[in-house]
Amino acid sequence: MTKIYDFDEGVLPEEEREKGLALLATCFKAARKIAFLTGAGVSTESGIPDFRSSTGIYNTTSEEIFSIDHFNRDPERFYSFFASFYRGIIEARPNAGHLAIAELERRCGKSVEVVTQNIDGLHGLAGSTKVHEIHGTLRSASCLTCERRYDESRFSADMLAGRVPKCDCGGVLKPDVVFYGEELPAAAFIASQRAMWETELLVVAGTSLQVYPAAGLPRECDAGVPFIVVNKTETPLDRQASLVFRGAIGDVLPRAVSQVPSVVTDDNDVR
Repeated sequence: MTKIYDFDEGVLPEEEREKGLALLATCFKAARKIAFLTGAGVSTESGIPDFRSSTGIYNTTSEEIFSIDHFNRDPERFYSFFASFYRGIIEARPNAGHLAIAELERRCGKSVEVVTQNIDGLHGLAGSTKVHEIHGTLRSASCLTCERRYDESRFSADMLAGRVPKCDCGGVLKPDVVFYGEELPAAAFIASQRAMWETELLVVAGTSLQVYPAAGLPRECDAGVPFIVVNKTETPLDRQASLVFRGAIGDVLPRAVSQVPSVVTDDNDVR
């Protein structure tokens, strides 16, 4: 039976929470290869709104604005709406959850792969070196006419101002993120599947597992691989998980990772 640890204030005594964190730390210690599947709940703790919650983006606009057909018809409307969201992303910084994931790799010497549905690049900024962005990235954009790709320095000012950025050929630049109606980037998704096949521990963090095909990735893991969920709300796979933590990623993960021994000395030598 799945053990659920609810970190909402007053639900569980601190002693029970600590038991759960110790079990999670034990899982981290035992695994050489760890895969994380992360979603918007990781980024909300950096101040970036999610999409479907009561305070999410879809409470201020319809999903249509993120469809490729709508973008092609009316890029001006998309960029006018998107300016404030984009500003929030470029001003955001990695939070304690991002940093804890990176610490497992940097300090604890684990082989960590992060599969993320987020487009903000915060896992990379936190120091994670193997990040598969299956919904793309806002750090680049491509021309819809000639397919030339530009880095963020070329289009950032236009996006902040709500203007349509243009290619040298005059074509419209589209952020390299996956809109509704587009395929996921093949290389990133194949790498994500491989990470699931090879991992010795899977941690699903900050995603309700509602959006496919990302939500199907946990089923790619071997049957005996421990499966952990860290999310504020219930997910469809909670009953299949080894442990479930209902709480903030930035609370749960750092407290568990802090219990994992370091393999790096002060001189950055591996013990």
